[in-house]
Amino acid sequence: MRHGGILVVVLLTLALSKASDAQLALYDNFNSRQIDPAKWIGERSSPDGSDANRREVAVQVVGEENRRLRISETVYSANTSNVGSGGDGFGLGFASPNNVTSVSFTLTMVKDAPLSCAGNSGFGWGGAGFFGDYFNPTGVYDGAIGDIAASVSVGRSSVEAPTSITASGAIILCNDRKCDNQGTLASQVLGSVPLGSTNTFSVTWDRPTHQFIFQMNNDAPVPLAYTVSDAFAPGLPDKSLWVFGDVPHCTNKPRPSATIDALFDNVYVNR
Repeated sequence: MRHGGILVVVLLTLALSKASDAQLALYDNFNSRQIDPAKWIGERSSPDGSDANRREVAVQVVGEENRRLRISETVYSANTSNVGSGGDGFGLGFASPNNVTSVSFTLTMVKDAPLSCAGNSGFGWGGAGFFGDYFNPTGVYDGAIGDIAASVSVGRSSVEAPTSITASGAIILCNDRKCDNQGTLASQVLGSVPLGSTNTFSVTWDRPTHQFIFQMNNDAPVPLAYTVSDAFAPGLPDKSLWVFGDVPHCTNKPRPSATIDALFDNVYVNR
């Protein structure tokens, strides 16, 4: 029985690895002097549609021999109260998102520095990764409402150690037209990695088995299943690389902030 059980686990792992690695082709390694406008579109992911809290920002290709995409920002809290929090994020979107069902990329979090506020019980968060809307269960469209999305990301809260960050994968339900209000259908921590390390992440929509398969580096693939219908295209066909910071509202000085500086490279997608 023990040997039989081990065999089943091995076969399952091999099957998931095959599904998650299936027929990926290089999409962009950012070796060009500029971001390719045929492959990428600019994208803002601020929940309130405003850049009011954002200060330092960058979306650029950097480096000489080893060129990579840098996305970075510093966001600040509102300073009118000690209640709640506010977030801002942005990134680059795939120019033809409906064609992307599998994606793999490397990510280096150079800096992840969210701050807390002594007068607010909440905490800051900073992170970076990939987010994509894949399908809608009903086909009744009002923006992204009802869309099912998948996300793979790394990040940390202001109460966690600054030297390591947590990687996770999630299946998400969009609750408003821009998918700013989200619910989680399933999630799984993929592990912790050192700040400054380069790691490979992937997410594959395995539609025949009604699941998304997440993977970090050469770790075992992690399948997360869903039970809703995947019969219809998403209302908001969006897939993007992003950074995001969330900061507790705070009347204290100095004003709390979150700084995220991330490098993306070697983006592969399904053929």
